[in-house]
Amino acid sequence: MRNSKFNMSILWLLIFTSCTDDVKTIVEDPPQVKVEDIAAIAAMNNKMAWDLFDRETLAKPQKNILISPFSIQTALSMANNGAGGNTLTEMLKVMYCAGCDVKTINQQHKNLTTYLTKQSGHPTLTVTNGYFYDKSRINLKEEFIKTLQADYSCGFKDENFNNERQSLDNINAWVKTQTKDKIDKILEKITPLDVAFLINALHFKADWSMGFDPAMTSKQNFKKADGTTVKQDFVSGDRSVLHAIKSGFIIADIPFKDSTYSMSLVIQSNAGPVVKFTPNIYSELLSGLKYERALLSFPKIKLAYQTDLIPTLKSLGMKEAFNENLADFKAMGTASKNIFINQVIHKAVLEADEKGAEGAAVTAIGFGITSVPQPLMFDKPFYLVIRNIKTNTILFIGYVGESPAG
Repeated sequence: MRNSKFNMSILWLLIFTSCTDDVKTIVEDPPQVKVEDIAAIAAMNNKMAWDLFDRETLAKPQKNILISPFSIQTALSMANNGAGGNTLTEMLKVMYCAGCDVKTINQQHKNLTTYLTKQSGHPTLTVTNGYFYDKSRINLKEEFIKTLQADYSCGFKDENFNNERQSLDNINAWVKTQTKDKIDKILEKITPLDVAFLINALHFKADWSMGFDPAMTSKQNFKKADGTTVKQDFVSGDRSVLHAIKSGFIIADIPFKDSTYSMSLVIQSNAGPVVKFTPNIYSELLSGLKYERALLSFPKIKLAYQTDLIPTLKSLGMKEAFNENLADFKAMGTASKNIFINQVIHKAVLEADEKGAEGAAVTAIGFGITSVPQPLMFDKPFYLVIRNIKTNTILFIGYVGESPAG
């Protein structure tokens, strides 16, 4: 039986321009982390998640969107350690941590990562960080290296960027390995001005808490945001599920095995004018969740998304880091010219279907209910949120306005 039912991976790439040495993950036995100890950093993740998602959806109306706020938060937290002055001030504001001590962020983010990856239960979440650089183009500060190694298990690899093909092959091979072959390439070229590449790779895989019977999957119409329809495979099940109808929206919150993570599917409940989906509405929906019988039906999902996040980050106030004259990354190292960020590549893929851990067919039978179950049909544009339930940390947030199967 198949053991692949829900796979996601993300790449967040910072390219520094002028703008030890194998990439290894530093492994140690982490101490047990309490939820209350990571509440602040998780709240920062949540706020930044909605800012990023809002700007991406505004820039690409009616298009499919998929981003990983946690991956972005991780990359920014690492980059903070190389920044100074107003560059750092702007970066911290975007992260909802104005005036925060960078060392404190490092420790809190380390604890959050430990909690999400080591204490999450069944779902597999791996977070890997790599820093690829050419030592003939940048002289890294020892403090920067030690901090990223200690707090982010970041591996450092010296590459000869003058040998572009070999460097590209090495970096892209690392990307492919860390994302379990879900993303096979992140870089297309290396220019003479590129001095370093800071990469965060995140991979998530989980089984549904209760699988869906493949015999219930059927072709149905999905109405896209532009009004046209497309035939899609819809996963269906008659079962008890956490759901709510509130604030003009319908939510189904589907747990993964061990109930440490869930995927929320959210859709507007009426056919009127489009209502903006906001964090307040999402909070209201979560607070109204009830475990009741419903007839759940959602399309199989197969999304691929890539974007350069510089316009989004600039619109949120992070500007100086991208300015070749004003950027301050002196704490990272020195180069022949001023170091700044000239690319922020965010790449994500997502697949979801009906399979369980063992590919078992599961049918839920309701007892003691005489009424027809509440239909929860996601057959028009909808939103999705993958979150850690206890901390409310958002791993992925997306919008499906086009074909759910890409």
